[in-house]
Amino acid sequence: MDHGPVVQWSETPDSKASIRWIERVGAEGQEGKWMSGPGGFGYGDDDDTTVLRNMEDRYASVAIRKMVKLPKGLPADATLHLAALYDDAFVGWLDGQEIVRKNARIVDGREQVIVKHEASELEEVLLGKASDLIGAGEKVLAIEGFNDGKSSSDFTLDIRLFAQSGNKRFDIIAEGADWEYLAGQKPKSGWKRISSAASAVAEEESGFSTIDYRVKGGGQWLKAKVNRHAFATTAHRVGYANLEGLPAASEIEFKIGGESYRFRTASTDGSDLRFVTGGDMYKQRKPLDAMNARAGAEDPLFALLGGDLAYTNDSKPARWFDWFDSWAEKARTPDGRLVPMVVAIGNHEVKGGVYAPNDAKGPGQASEFFSLFKMPETGLARQAIDFGDDFSLILLDSGHAATLVSQNSWLEKNLKDRRGVKRLFVCYHRPAWGAGPKPDAVEVQREWTPILEKYQVDGVFENDHHVFARTHPIYRGKVDEVRGIPYLGSGAWSVGVRQIPGNTKKKRPWLAEAEALNHLFVIDCGKDGWTAVAKEADGTAFDRSERKWRR
Repeated sequence: MDHGPVVQWSETPDSKASIRWIERVGAEGQEGKWMSGPGGFGYGDDDDTTVLRNMEDRYASVAIRKMVKLPKGLPADATLHLAALYDDAFVGWLDGQEIVRKNARIVDGREQVIVKHEASELEEVLLGKASDLIGAGEKVLAIEGFNDGKSSSDFTLDIRLFAQSGNKRFDIIAEGADWEYLAGQKPKSGWKRISSAASAVAEEESGFSTIDYRVKGGGQWLKAKVNRHAFATTAHRVGYANLEGLPAASEIEFKIGGESYRFRTASTDGSDLRFVTGGDMYKQRKPLDAMNARAGAEDPLFALLGGDLAYTNDSKPARWFDWFDSWAEKARTPDGRLVPMVVAIGNHEVKGGVYAPNDAKGPGQASEFFSLFKMPETGLARQAIDFGDDFSLILLDSGHAATLVSQNSWLEKNLKDRRGVKRLFVCYHRPAWGAGPKPDAVEVQREWTPILEKYQVDGVFENDHHVFARTHPIYRGKVDEVRGIPYLGSGAWSVGVRQIPGNTKKKRPWLAEAEALNHLFVIDCGKDGWTAVAKEADGTAFDRSERKWRR
């Protein structure tokens, strides 16, 4: 497990949960331990295959090694060549014998970079006759790459090996081939001649088949099967274990990779329940960490995340690594529990970042989202989640991977089926009733608002506009304290906020409050009603509203 884990709820959170994580090809392994990853080691250039995210300010050298042998049928006159892309220096050995040195010298018994060197193009080195250097068997090619210093802004070590006879080239180590590598520690004596089965070790560690779980504090450890599938179109994998038959209102502990984690299941009674909600999350890591930490500090049962989670447009999968890590590390309750999430889809989960209410192109445009998160229906982001008989959430896809009209009958049926549910909220991404920095989604007003009003929804959470907004209760486009629905949110978890037009309240008389502030909402559900408090990352509360339940 390289990124995560997170706990996701998509159905009956009083008895089920999905534990999910990302297993990354070329992920930086445990420091001080040999791991396996594809060639192209480094950080800071956005072109590395195995990204050494922890290297900067921590260590200045990386060791890699690989068993090599000559291709069958290699002509006897073939020469051996090494090609390198490096920043700043490296030294290479074949079974412990030095064969190449670039921009490094030994000073006081230690390797030292001579001058800074940028990895601008592959540099080739003729090593000698292939049969003399490698012969008929196998040897270890060992490389140690050096940075100019720990504080350097980037590092690159990308090595290829090939034989040449006349105009014909024979690849021995091709671009992207797997290497063993050691990060964060100097290799022990003999590493240049010994090649352990590190790739097998790495596979064994990332390939565990079950996770253990139980009710915290006692009882028998149970096992849940681990499943894996591809992360979108990448070589990375999504790992997950679906826990079922959990007791309601209980603290569950589980173990992955020797580490223990905890979360709490929902009760079957929707009263006395707290959750946090917001959307439009990750543009930069520092503000994301801060607001995720605020989410955990509020000690919620769960978080309702309203789309535009990692801003990848289905084309930047590496951003999800940070998003998963930030949630797993920062969104912790005061006693250390993980905060389960309920996730909606937004426009920046799909290719092109589009809002296409009438002609959305389907789940293939959101391959990252649908491979990362469990949905009740394959390829559909709509969800109806019941917390016992007294509390329900309805999540919709506001024109990103599905059209609005395609969800109308589903929405009507699920709201009709929940006429007897006392507490009922809806969440989607694109606002029908926003604060003005972007146009309102009039298609949502036309298609969904009448259905929501018909079934007396208690509140709707909207996102996308990068501001704080809260409306008065709205019914048929006008303020109506009796029949109206309040709309809250507008999506400014930790992204840059937009400015609100100065005349927005005059043009939108149903708008109660609007601010250009990052925020999340803390929702407290009581016996007779609910409160919504908007808070900044430092805990400052700047808006509060109260409503009675409508049923």
